Amino acid sequence: MNYKWAVLSSYMFVAAISQLLWLNFASITTPIMTDLYNVPAEDIGLLSAIWPLIFIPLSIPAGIITDKKGFKYAVSLGALIMAVFSVARIFSGENFTLLLIFQSLAGVGQPFVYTSISKMVIEWFEDKERGLATGLAVIGQFLGLMSALIFTPMLVPDTNFSEFQTMLIVYSAISVLSLIIFTVVAKEKKVSSTESNMISFGVVKGVLKSTDFIILNVLFFIGIGFFTGILTWIESILEPRGISVTDSGVIAGLILIGGIFGSIVIPFLSDKLQRKKMFFLLDFGISAIMLYFITVSNDFIILSVSTFLLGFFLVSALPIGLDYSAQLVEPNMTGTIQSILWLIAQGGAVLLIPVMGSLENPVLYPNNPFLPSMILVIILDVVSLVLSLFLREGRAKNERR
Repeated sequence: MNYKWAVLSSYMFVAAISQLLWLNFASITTPIMTDLYNVPAEDIGLLSAIWPLIFIPLSIPAGIITDKKGFKYAVSLGALIMAVFSVARIFSGENFTLLLIFQSLAGVGQPFVYTSISKMVIEWFEDKERGLATGLAVIGQFLGLMSALIFTPMLVPDTNFSEFQTMLIVYSAISVLSLIIFTVVAKEKKVSSTESNMISFGVVKGVLKSTDFIILNVLFFIGIGFFTGILTWIESILEPRGISVTDSGVIAGLILIGGIFGSIVIPFLSDKLQRKKMFFLLDFGISAIMLYFITVSNDFIILSVSTFLLGFFLVSALPIGLDYSAQLVEPNMTGTIQSILWLIAQGGAVLLIPVMGSLENPVLYPNNPFLPSMILVIILDVVSLVLSLFLREGRAKNERR
């Protein structure tokens, strides 16, 4: 049935918008935003940093709503919240406090979008397609992230409030468009009322205690945490080694591009082979090697290849992990289970970003001040690799039967 791809595409659009609005201001923090609002860079950073903090307490409620009301209701609600407050940002004028409030309220919509991925995929796609479909849904997020980093500086090249307002108008219009398209295109497949509304918290409690789910949570915490940390600090990591800001931006872009390709290829292979554990091992194993080169190399070509491959393999573990977690419970509880994974993942990002920054030591390592941070990241990646050995292939499916 080809309509499933239309549903997936409409979801990808909303997912992209959630990332676009989240990182809306990251690429123009200094000097444009600091000059426009006459506030320090740390305050501008709050416009992006506040979203993960909002996500954490809302993640599980969003997952429960997804399971009780369905993915269309949840995503539509998230898209509506983002659209309303992206429009509201236009009217904040030169008042930074108002901009921060409206930006924060827009972030309330993101958990509803994230926790609905597997709910939608399970309803519309067969087992042999679910890994790829999940990968494509994740790609929507990365396309939005890249769009924020690429198009925002193009729309606001100078410290010009009129250009800044135009950018807000353009992004709010696209946000409203994504809401309309998803609301019109997305449909729930008919399921029994019992399946769609009943959530067994006893089953959820049992899953929380299972070895597979505990390991999966650690993998999400570490993987999302240090991936976000590297993207956050990439310029500071490479600049002391003689890599220019422009080249650092290219290298950061290659991580994302690699992630996009990896989120197609690896889940596709996982679907074909009906295997997931081996790909966790492959992803974290190759990531460890690439992290070593990123840690020690001063060569732009080596760094470019290494970061592309890091993105390709590390990011592909995300859709495989989401698909794996969906096998641990019945379809009517995937939102709740995955909301816990997303909560842990966001917690990893919130914790590891400042930890990596605090370990910077320009006194001991003037040419590579982030060496202690990168050593920590490599150790965490190896821990993930070892833990992946204990995941059980196909266990969830067999137990559910």
